[in-house]
Amino acid sequence: MSVSDDKKLIIMVEDNSIFAETVKNGLENELGFKVLHFSTGEEMLVYLTNNPSVLPEIFIQDYYLDSVVATAKNGGEILQELVQRYKQKKMVEDLRVIMLTSSDEIRRAIELLKKGATDYILKDEVFFENLKKTILNILKMKELRAERKQFKDQAEKYKKRLITVSIALVVIIVALVYSIA
Repeated sequence: MSVSDDKKLIIMVEDNSIFAETVKNGLENELGFKVLHFSTGEEMLVYLTNNPSVLPEIFIQDYYLDSVVATAKNGGEILQELVQRYKQKKMVEDLRVIMLTSSDEIRRAIELLKKGATDYILKDEVFFENLKKTILNILKMKELRAERKQFKDQAEKYKKRLITVSIALVVIIVALVYSIA
């Protein structure tokens, strides 16, 4: 799996290959994303370790992952690993993880949101529409955050200029006072 084109990247962990292929095709065809699919969180984590420059726009993570490996991690554990990796890169504010589940357990949803998930989407009859809305909202928020940072940087630049001009004016005023006296 390589990421080489200019499309925005989504990394998806989903153990149901038919469901994953349907979601992948929808996101690629309807929203123009590049989607990398992994069947287990461990596969994804190995990929990210081997490709440290890969930073997807969004992770889509199934909570319940069937595995023949007894020590396989569930979606919540994978979420914690992602949060740790992004914290180490000092980019945790850029981490966007959409958790998927077929269970509507409110406690689990709240727990995952507290641990860093961006949203928790139920796999129901309106799942794909909810997923698209969530993705578009995430992209809009990223765009607004980037604009805010740009304005903040501009304001800081103008503040520095204002300080420089103020100091120059003070120097001129002091020089005028001494020249008059």
